[in-house]
Amino acid sequence: MAYARRMSGPDQFSHHGAVLAHRFLPGRGPLIVFLPGYMSDMTGSKAVALADWARTEGRAMLRLDYSGCGASGGAFLDGSIGRWTEDALALIQHVWPQGPVLLVGSSMGGWIALLAGLRLKDRLAGLVGIAAAPDFTVWGLTLGEAERRQLDKQGFFTRPSDYGEPYRYSRALIADAPARLLLDGQIGITAPVRLLHGMADDAVPWRLSLDIAARIVGSDVQVRLIKDGDHRLSREADIAALIAGVEELL
Repeated sequence: MAYARRMSGPDQFSHHGAVLAHRFLPGRGPLIVFLPGYMSDMTGSKAVALADWARTEGRAMLRLDYSGCGASGGAFLDGSIGRWTEDALALIQHVWPQGPVLLVGSSMGGWIALLAGLRLKDRLAGLVGIAAAPDFTVWGLTLGEAERRQLDKQGFFTRPSDYGEPYRYSRALIADAPARLLLDGQIGITAPVRLLHGMADDAVPWRLSLDIAARIVGSDVQVRLIKDGDHRLSREADIAALIAGVEELL
């Protein structure tokens, strides 16, 4: 494993053959970790706003790009929920080998946050989900015949996205997902959890956050619904609600 700090670009860390881009902000713990959504990266508005707040407050924070995403190396089509969870855990161990961790996961990042939280065990200080989307390969990714042919022929299929370039879903993602499912039983997290969800979200049903909350074994779990909030939850008021939830758990 190799590590190098650059003056302008993100930090780099080699893990499983890919150079992972990340930005670590030293400060007081628990370490705040932002986990991006599908085909997103650490430069999104929520991640940057949270990092700006952490810097002002003297808080430790880690932003990261999964392998094949953003500024990280590796092929996106080799990525999966399991691999990206391992990327996140490796970077946490690298920058913050001991001490409590607070995970913040957006959309798919909420799935990864739940998986990583289970692995962190007693080190998990809390978890904040933003339209968390565990198991989206089950409830949100039913394949049509044309998509199955595309997957067989080229190893991935595409769907239009309202958030930029079309989404690509790979054979690796589909094959790995069944081993990462969480909504078929209890979720053994006992740390405090806050789940933010917009009721105008057209990508992830807001009732999913209620299901997640019901399955988490801990008692300190709250779902906070924003009636006019969309999937992004990136308006000024939405980001203020996010920061308030993080601050509460810190």
